Amino acid sequence: MALLLLRIWLGFMCLLHMGPHYTRSQDMFFGLNNYTEYIVGNMSMIITVPHGGDKLPSEIPNRDAGCWNTDSYTCQFTHSCPAGSQKDSVKCKVSTLQDKYTLNVALNLAEEICALTGGYCPHIVINHLGRSKLDANREKEEATFGVPQAELAWEEFTDFINVSKSQVGRGLLVDIHGQVHPEQWIELGYTLSKASLDSGKFTAAQSSIHRLAQDYSDVSFETLLRGERSLGNFIEEQNGINNYICVPSPKNPGPNGGNYFAGGYITETFGSKKSGLVDAIQIELPRWIRENNERPRFCKALAKAMMTFWQTNYCNQTESKLVGC
Repeated sequence: MALLLLRIWLGFMCLLHMGPHYTRSQDMFFGLNNYTEYIVGNMSMIITVPHGGDKLPSEIPNRDAGCWNTDSYTCQFTHSCPAGSQKDSVKCKVSTLQDKYTLNVALNLAEEICALTGGYCPHIVINHLGRSKLDANREKEEATFGVPQAELAWEEFTDFINVSKSQVGRGLLVDIHGQVHPEQWIELGYTLSKASLDSGKFTAAQSSIHRLAQDYSDVSFETLLRGERSLGNFIEEQNGINNYICVPSPKNPGPNGGNYFAGGYITETFGSKKSGLVDAIQIELPRWIRENNERPRFCKALAKAMMTFWQTNYCNQTESKLVGC
């Protein structure tokens, strides 16, 4: 692991002398067996793709139900259940379906941001393993079921995120996902539950953009989360042929009892909820947006919205050297 991180660091040092324009093939780093990938960027933005992979190596057994311990009332995620526990696909259910086309979304989005900024491009961290082998948006035990090869891939994926965070300083991480909820809206996760959004009972400190709220103590958190300076507002402003509905946003401040993903392990761990200078937002996209017919149009709209959000809320932080402002 130390050699892997050293190789990434040396590669990044080389990029410092290349200026803002670079060729993607020159700055890729891969984990063992190419299960994970890090595309080095040159601005203070990170895109992560934990569920877009399709590699299904036979050396890693499929993740299945965890083991329910009747004494501790907890799940243990392992293929061989310890004494006092048994497989339980209800209490210890795991998700194994791929978020189709999310890798395409991430790469297209990054290209659009590069074009908009004249060559400033986000860092991209990718898990290429299928979700049945590794869920990179879960804690290590549930993500890997204790399989050594999956554990190594999980460690490499999280190391890549940490390396990218060390390069951006003050910045923003966007975690790309897909969902098939019947509402067909775009769900923006800030680690605030749907009940909290609907009731209005939440604080900035509970969110994955806590640092942003601290930077703008004179601006209400509602404004940054779902008001005129929110990502949801800027996405909905891009509406043209198709209507991109976002939750939360000024028009849709909460899911109103509907389906909504608040954000998972990546948003919770690598955002600024607990500490740090990098905010995080989970973007959950309906299937129609991710598919070939709509994806190019949406990625252009999302890139414009993200850069407006970025320039509105991050570029005024004069103590930070944020590229792309």
